[in-house]
Amino acid sequence: MIASDRKALEVGSALLVVDGTDETLARKAELSIRPNRVQARSLQALRALSRDSYNASIQHRRDAWKMAGVSVGAFDEFKEIDDELREARPDVSRYGIQPLRSAIRRADEAYQGFFRRAKDGETPGYPRFKSRKRFRSIFYDEPVSWSLRRLDGNGPALYVQGVGEMKLSRSAVSQLKRLVARGGEPRTLVLSETPSGAWRAYVGFRNISAKRLDPSEEIGGLDRGITVTAALADGTLLVMPRFLKVAREQIAALQRERETHPKFSPEWKKLNRQVAKAYRKAHHQSENWARHAAIEIVARYGVISLERLRLSNMTRTARGTVENPGKNVKQKQGLNRSLQDAALGRLAFWVCVKAEEAGRRVWKVNAVSSSRECAACGHTEAGNRKGTLFLCKSCAHRAHADVNAAEVLTSRGQVAEAAWRAMGMPLNHRPKPRLRRHKTDVGAGSAPYATAA
Repeated sequence: MIASDRKALEVGSALLVVDGTDETLARKAELSIRPNRVQARSLQALRALSRDSYNASIQHRRDAWKMAGVSVGAFDEFKEIDDELREARPDVSRYGIQPLRSAIRRADEAYQGFFRRAKDGETPGYPRFKSRKRFRSIFYDEPVSWSLRRLDGNGPALYVQGVGEMKLSRSAVSQLKRLVARGGEPRTLVLSETPSGAWRAYVGFRNISAKRLDPSEEIGGLDRGITVTAALADGTLLVMPRFLKVAREQIAALQRERETHPKFSPEWKKLNRQVAKAYRKAHHQSENWARHAAIEIVARYGVISLERLRLSNMTRTARGTVENPGKNVKQKQGLNRSLQDAALGRLAFWVCVKAEEAGRRVWKVNAVSSSRECAACGHTEAGNRKGTLFLCKSCAHRAHADVNAAEVLTSRGQVAEAAWRAMGMPLNHRPKPRLRRHKTDVGAGSAPYATAA
């Protein structure tokens, strides 16, 4: 499984993000759907119902704590919507109760995240109400009220209760059939409206068989940067084209043209959709590049050592406040833009995904001084690196700066791997299946809780 930095196994200063032992995986299929006008109106109505449920859940929890000091949970609200909402809102029965339950679960997860971050000493924002622009998705946490139909026959479609059957494109059917052929079972569904007005479906599968590569214990470091996107310890340099930088020029031209039209006019809306389309195209291009680069990296090494970067801190704005204004704000904005163009987090994500599927391990090691440390003698000095050249002032070791950093990360990964083996090779913690409360006769001896199927 892929573990977050917060839940990954910690060995010294390194984190075991992927342990590579899973035989079955969870994967998501992203599909384009084209509802007709009637279906689009139904999806908009269902999204409004889900948003109302989310906002009502937050209001309910606030009022319960403020008036009675009672903490309300998701299961309590599930019971209330089962008993009361059908009478108050008859239109709910058309779509089923599942999307409303899933919206309530989103609110519950928002509160859990808030309390967790507050406990860890962070300053999280309190869960707030969602407007129409900030709530774009419809969630189904279980295979209820929706299904995939006729994938192997004529007219393959995605059925959603209250909306009807929406036709699937040939590429969408091919993607779904590949996952089903590997034993995948569709479990979750998210319907989301993009800023351009198009609808997309995200189908979550579980029990997909892994495609394991030949076992290998070779450890390789991967250094990520702005100029060279990925540098490997064997000297390979991978540079991602600046898709987003090119798209920004097109987007700027569209935005200038948009300013010449009245706001909310047909031409203004059309240009808005074109801006969103340009952003989406750049995102898909960089996503595709990162996926193929990850496949190449995972094929080379059995154990991959990544630097542990805090990208959210690295891209934080330098503006400051009115009382304490920041310094070098424009320079920091340019650096942040370059970091976003390089998409370093996206590459790390796909490396973890492909490593999990191939049965590899991924370590995140301490990145401190990795660009200034000599891979040959270990000497650390700021003057060792000058641009893309690394020249050690102690042993005169000469190499490409990013390749030297990748070699340093390799040695740190080897230390983490040896310590992990000395500990008995413990694996990452597997989360327990989410529980769902069923109406059962406790007096008859049946359990009041059951694991979600």
